[in-house]
Amino acid sequence: MPQLATTAFLNIDKPKGITSHDVVNRVRRLTGIKQVGHAGTLDPMATGVMVVALGKACRLLRFLADDKSYKATITLGLVTDTDDIEGKVLHENISATISPPTEEVVAGHLRHFQGTIDQIPPYFSAIHVDGKRLYEMARAGEAPPEIKARSVTIDSIGLLSYAPPALTIRVHCSKGTYIRSIARDLGQALGLGGTLSALVRESSGRFHLDQATSLEELAADSTLLMDRLVNIEDAINLPTLLVDDSCARRLTMGQQLGPADLAPGSESIVGAAGPSEFVLVVSAASQRAFCIGRLFDLDGQKCLAPEVVFADV
Repeated sequence: MPQLATTAFLNIDKPKGITSHDVVNRVRRLTGIKQVGHAGTLDPMATGVMVVALGKACRLLRFLADDKSYKATITLGLVTDTDDIEGKVLHENISATISPPTEEVVAGHLRHFQGTIDQIPPYFSAIHVDGKRLYEMARAGEAPPEIKARSVTIDSIGLLSYAPPALTIRVHCSKGTYIRSIARDLGQALGLGGTLSALVRESSGRFHLDQATSLEELAADSTLLMDRLVNIEDAINLPTLLVDDSCARRLTMGQQLGPADLAPGSESIVGAAGPSEFVLVVSAASQRAFCIGRLFDLDGQKCLAPEVVFADV
């Protein structure tokens, strides 16, 4: 495939058994674009939505909605060092099969995870401790005896099916939530132990699994790539601000805009965005987004500064 010059996103259906870094490398080869990034790691055992940024879209990853949803299978009575099925088995509890908890008990414990909670990440995770990746420390036998809990938000969590010792749940949560930790903590709460045995990311922000494309599909059909690109306007959920040609050129040169520069009819959009908030700036001439702008107050009036310019006007 010839090199593709674009600033856009891809919604990839990550297959099981490869890393997120492998996905990025394959997209580089398929597109011919060197600058490729992603909006959230998936473990090798996990499948589903992986948002991949192409070109200057890599600079826009921080503006994507960071809520995610998962379908996860948890095996009760099994404890591993990684909190998932691919880790070393530390303990097996046959009670999970012989005398399992009722569905009502399991569902009741799941409800305790909903809301903003303090969650301890798995030892085999990519967070930094003292400048090192925690999983690197764990592999070297240098992991700290305790890991600091982090605040995460579980918007919803529910039981989809239960066939002891396995149960399947659906979780909608904030960025940084470890589903492996939910599996571990649920097992501990039930007195049985638990580990994550399957995981599918069903959505990430505006990206959903039913719209995702596999790497195999892209490799098999070179014409498919352009059809599957997700443009900036569809990917980023920010208020939109329309500016004229003169203002657009000034923003691309790094200049700020004052209240008098904003296009007629834009005041309601600016007001809705609030102080020190970001907006997606669109050129009136091309009707295309070219910049993320940051609104700020100056002497009680709204002004706009360019935060990230990602396209020419």
